[in-house]
Amino acid sequence: MSRTTIVTTTIRVPTFLRDVLDNAKRHHHEQIASLVIGDTKTPVETAEFCRSLSAASGISVTYLDIEAQRRALADYPQLWNMMPLNCGARKLLGNFLAYLDGCETLIMLDDDNFVAENDFIGWHGVVGTTVSLPIVTSSSGWYNIAETVVEASGVPFYPRGYPWSQRVPQSARPTVKIHPQPLRVAVKNGLVLEDPDIDAISRLFWPIRVTALRPDFAPQFGLAPGTWTPFNNQNTSLARDLIPVYYTPPSTGRNADIWTSFVICRLVEHMGQAVSFGQPLVRQIRNPHDLWRDLEDETCNNRATDRFVALLRSIPLSAPTYVGALEQLLRGGLAGMSALADVPEDQRNMMQRFFEEYQMWLGLFTNAEVPLQRSR
Repeated sequence: MSRTTIVTTTIRVPTFLRDVLDNAKRHHHEQIASLVIGDTKTPVETAEFCRSLSAASGISVTYLDIEAQRRALADYPQLWNMMPLNCGARKLLGNFLAYLDGCETLIMLDDDNFVAENDFIGWHGVVGTTVSLPIVTSSSGWYNIAETVVEASGVPFYPRGYPWSQRVPQSARPTVKIHPQPLRVAVKNGLVLEDPDIDAISRLFWPIRVTALRPDFAPQFGLAPGTWTPFNNQNTSLARDLIPVYYTPPSTGRNADIWTSFVICRLVEHMGQAVSFGQPLVRQIRNPHDLWRDLEDETCNNRATDRFVALLRSIPLSAPTYVGALEQLLRGGLAGMSALADVPEDQRNMMQRFFEEYQMWLGLFTNAEVPLQRSR
């Protein structure tokens, strides 16, 4: 059983994993494994590369092509049917299998993320533990984490999916307080150098290049319960008790991980814990994208985000566990849909499907198909 599992899906031979595992060995980390989830575009050479890397590094690197995934999930046909081919959400199959294997820390990594010299595993290892770190509290309930990094030309920007209603001029920005506080870290989102994750409309408007994490936020910081930001699932780790409640419904499209981050913010707020950012940094050498298609894929989601987050924040939670609180949140979300007036049909349908598909994922755990083992 591995304590830490790195999960990725890839459209190319995952040579980036070589540096990840070299970094882990250089910093003396053991009980590590990696799961590589293939798709229709994954090169056939990936299987041999993973076998060779596993033998050379002494660290388990398991590649699952589509047929191997089908066999591994033979007892979970519902999950198999929930995951379309050619979809980034297939990474979640790896999350599910890692949970079954008992992993304590799960790290999601994209195939265009390249580790820096920092202790990659070590910095992600804070999830599930209580640490004292600078905690950011915003009077608006929102904080732009892009303000914590250095952009090469000084261009201000926001992370992908940041609510457009909260993108305000300097004179209208919320009051932000930073204070040290010990909190349990439920999720860690390592930040990205070079080409960060921004909206397609921002990419079309102006190139962004991140060169460093600002010293006053280094090496890591957290958001106070009740202060939210969107974050994706690249260079992102989850404590074990967060794995059952982290899901990116495929029907929500390109920004599914963004709405999921708002769900996680709501749950972490309820539990009085923190989402942490900062180290470990990775460099992103971004895979080619059709930015106009990305823009089309993001538009409905962006337009619906304000209503979606308002609904999440309106739902009372009382359950003492993440799984129980998510059950309440999803039920409340579906029930609250009827009270949303003047919502365009495409936005309503997206929100409805998001909650429904998320319920299907959670049902795999709560219906005793998967043991909810005690987390650390």
